[in-house]
Amino acid sequence: MLNTFVKEILMDIKYLMKGNRVEFQYHGTTRSFFVEDVKPMNDKNTIDGCSEIGLYPISRDTSVVILHKVSKDKNMDDKHPEIGYDSIGGLSEQIRIIRGIVENSLKNPELFIQFGLRPPKGILLYGPPGTGKTLIARAVASETRSNVICVNGPEILSKFYGETETKLRDIFDRAAENAPSIIFIDEIDALCPKRDEVGNELGKRIVATLLTLMNGITSKKAQHDRVVIIGATNRPNALDQALRRPGRFDREIEIGIPNVTSRHSILLTLLKKIPNTLTTEEINALASKSHGYVGADLAATCREAGLKAIKRCIKEKKRDDVKVNIQDMKTAMAEIRPSAMREILLEVPRVYWSDIGGQQEIKQKLKESIEWPLQHPEAFLRLGIRPPKGILLYGPPGCSKTLMAKALATEAGLNFIAVKGPELFSKWVGESEKAVREIFRKARAASPSIVFFDEIDALTVKRGIGGESGTSVADRVLSQLLNELDGIEPLVNVTVVAATNRPDIIDSALLRPGRIDRILYVSPPDIQSRKEIFKIQLKKMSHAKDINLEEFATKTDGCSGAEIVAICQEAALYAMDEDLEAQEVRVDHFFKAISSFTRRITPEMIEFYDNFRKKFDKFHNTK
Repeated sequence: MLNTFVKEILMDIKYLMKGNRVEFQYHGTTRSFFVEDVKPMNDKNTIDGCSEIGLYPISRDTSVVILHKVSKDKNMDDKHPEIGYDSIGGLSEQIRIIRGIVENSLKNPELFIQFGLRPPKGILLYGPPGTGKTLIARAVASETRSNVICVNGPEILSKFYGETETKLRDIFDRAAENAPSIIFIDEIDALCPKRDEVGNELGKRIVATLLTLMNGITSKKAQHDRVVIIGATNRPNALDQALRRPGRFDREIEIGIPNVTSRHSILLTLLKKIPNTLTTEEINALASKSHGYVGADLAATCREAGLKAIKRCIKEKKRDDVKVNIQDMKTAMAEIRPSAMREILLEVPRVYWSDIGGQQEIKQKLKESIEWPLQHPEAFLRLGIRPPKGILLYGPPGCSKTLMAKALATEAGLNFIAVKGPELFSKWVGESEKAVREIFRKARAASPSIVFFDEIDALTVKRGIGGESGTSVADRVLSQLLNELDGIEPLVNVTVVAATNRPDIIDSALLRPGRIDRILYVSPPDIQSRKEIFKIQLKKMSHAKDINLEEFATKTDGCSGAEIVAICQEAALYAMDEDLEAQEVRVDHFFKAISSFTRRITPEMIEFYDNFRKKFDKFHNTK
């Protein structure tokens, strides 16, 4: 059984060398072993060049033989150090707080007792998966040389009445007998959910038993016990409220998504153990580009980069120079998705500013709003200003509003969350507002990020239009959106970009500074912009050499960018109609497409946007 389990662990590692250390969780305990020898049994266990450097792939055909008893971490040989505080990067402040609580409670509880105080008994670590909650618990246990008991919910659950409670009591008794002890309860929300939301009696009894045990009522020498409980969860609000009070979980410590400084520290810690050629500048660049990556993501990136370095060295037959370089890291990072964004991550098309013809003024203002705060934060701090919180792009259809948002996400390298208005609405009361709240919660967690609302007029119609004021779903969604943009909880490093072609029906409360700070009119392209759009499109087409872009731009006066793209496609179809074997699109095909194309941007539409701009500017100037 153990051999089979170990082989599954090794298959995740993919490759193995003599002397490797392998760690895994088995029956709730962290266990380790060392590879004493690797022997290829047949050709399936070798890759060209692998055996020369002592590296072997793991497959279903691999046979695992455990010669010695698998030992616990604290019994490991001194030449293989245990996990310590220096093995964790980016969490120095959290570790300082935890050390202050745990080490004094385990080693010097009498300091508290002589002052008539009870030593802290519990710490709740909460945060997204992969941020290092379990790693911190293991490091604390290792550094304090304490007995560790891991509690996994499914293992203690039993269908027999009273057996689950007995197992919990046995765990606490065993911890007291082997003090100093740490009881680590991972995913504690699954074991102790809110009692009023639990459908069965077993869940309520488990919560009640744990509350009693944490109070220490059943222990005969409760005041002298050197036992600390560490709970970990990524859903703290799902826990029963009775657990979250002093005397049970005395401190709640957030282990959040690391910022750029923390990511730099994590990368340095990980790369200490990996032969590499990365410079300080390259590590800084990787840290600044890995928005939304947690510690587990960065560890996976380093592991994947190591595999790519091995394959590269085998291919180049440089067996003595297996080192990870910057290209290995970049390639690996492109394959590892950030955990914070996995459920909402979009494959944004790679659109660059150079793919958008004209609109230089709009591009520059977007760069100032999004890219400058990231590239020059010290300038904003020095001048005492904050970056714009929201940007509204409005204008006729087909004038590159959505395309600009895509280019902004690509060029700035930020996490990008696209919101389709109708998907937020639900017939159930409160669900629509919850959907808005969840979007901004994820955006804050994965900051810096861009939240893009396309056709935002569907979400933010003036209040009272959809029915009696304050009663329609649209009104409640708008109120929630206003609170998220400028409410009690600050919106830090999250920029809202919205696009619409009906700015007149958007509620005025959204269009004030502090919510939507910049309102930019994306006009139909002028002659120079139309010329650039034709130039960009013709790069992708086989066309005649005698094409005059100036003439095309003049003849398409009043067309939007989308219409110019459609004209180019229509010209290509005319060429195919004439001859399916046509090698290029001629000038007469373009003229035919231009003459037959109906312009959808009318003078009345342009007049409408001009009037709105004048009215809006006048309103804000008088205000």
